[in-house]
Amino acid sequence: MARHLIKKLLRLDLFLLLAAVCILGIQSTAQAQSQLQAVRLREIKDLDKLDPNWIMGVCNLPGLECNKVEVPRLFERKTETGREFYAVMVNRTISRLEMKAPGQWQLLNRWSFEKYPLPTAQDGSEARMIDIHPALYPAGPGLWAVAVLDDKLESYSGGGAQFVIADFVTLDPAITDIDEDQRKFGNIPFSCNKTVRACFTEKEHKTSPHCHDESTGYLTLKYAATTASRYYDWTATWNETSWPAGVPLSKEKTTQQTLALKPDSKSEAFDAFAFCDGGPAGR
Repeated sequence: MARHLIKKLLRLDLFLLLAAVCILGIQSTAQAQSQLQAVRLREIKDLDKLDPNWIMGVCNLPGLECNKVEVPRLFERKTETGREFYAVMVNRTISRLEMKAPGQWQLLNRWSFEKYPLPTAQDGSEARMIDIHPALYPAGPGLWAVAVLDDKLESYSGGGAQFVIADFVTLDPAITDIDEDQRKFGNIPFSCNKTVRACFTEKEHKTSPHCHDESTGYLTLKYAATTASRYYDWTATWNETSWPAGVPLSKEKTTQQTLALKPDSKSEAFDAFAFCDGGPAGR
């Protein structure tokens, strides 16, 4: 049992690393601009280390709200001239900021998601803060999108699952209030992992080479410019690995499914992608 758990954790760590790399597929901002790739954002875990006066510098900016209890999530983006920051705040906003000096911050853009239908929290309460993947996705010339995530957890006897679903929402500098019109693609399977117990007797545990059905999956994206629209075309590929119960690891299978995404399609990707054996219950 311990050996199986260690192996499973190692496989999950490797999966998460590959998923992060493949979902982004990026190296630098300059490459992203020339090759239409996503730009990675680095989350700042210790805001006090970055700026001991961040509360005064950030929270006093117009339209922003934060406190020491519900600390904003701050992401750094490297640019050709330096760096800028994206802040996810408790009042359902995303802001683009520049730090001039400790305690001295400038608001470049602010997007309010008050009118956007965000997913509810696990306890059914209304989300106070947006959950995004730390990346900017090329939506069009001079236009980026973020992946707004909906994380669904399921528990089974001897197993469980996590399904992450994404809405890709554009951050138009000319718009401050985000609603469904800014949703470029909705309800897209983003990542998943699922484990279902398949051994129930002592004999099965002793004789089976694998006592669980396991699957992991993640999304990768490609982008292409088009003259027919102000937006780039996106092609999604779903990458899934499954290890059925009762067979050795050598029988593990990897599959790929590719789909040209259509604007604001809410079900096509769900129907086309395996999504760890069909996605969350009751979808």
